[in-house]
Amino acid sequence: MMRALFFCLSLLGLTQGAAQAAGVAVTTLEGKASTLAEHITPGHYTVVMMWTTYCNVCRKQYPIVSAFHDAHTGKTAEVLGLSLDGPEELAAVQAYVAKKPFSYPTVVADSAAMGKMFEAATGEAFTGTPTYLVFNPQRQLVAFKSGDLAPGTLDGYVKAKP
Repeated sequence: MMRALFFCLSLLGLTQGAAQAAGVAVTTLEGKASTLAEHITPGHYTVVMMWTTYCNVCRKQYPIVSAFHDAHTGKTAEVLGLSLDGPEELAAVQAYVAKKPFSYPTVVADSAAMGKMFEAATGEAFTGTPTYLVFNPQRQLVAFKSGDLAPGTLDGYVKAKP
């Protein structure tokens, strides 16, 4: 059952690719270059939601993921949005985020680079958005899921982990 919700990397052991995923280049909405690792908070779970401005499933997920972020941020967990529209579409992503479709912060990454890092980190093919990465309080990639989430899924996952 847990495999249907999240594929836990701890069952396979963390790969070097998991560390590479956190090191992928991202751009802040202010245009500053950084890495995904810089946006993963130590001491908290960090859920990274990969999305695009044109993803209809993502739009349906925003309220679910925002509710999780709002309930947990500053406590046990937070969410980081990761737009895969690419840095060349920064202005379009900025305009989209300005409409406030969700409550969590977001950064922008190149979809091809993130896809390669996802595959290196998980051993699975990147299938598109939405895709979720879960980092534990030690900033290790511990789980991922592609596709939509049911309400409460993220709450159950974080509560189930020490």
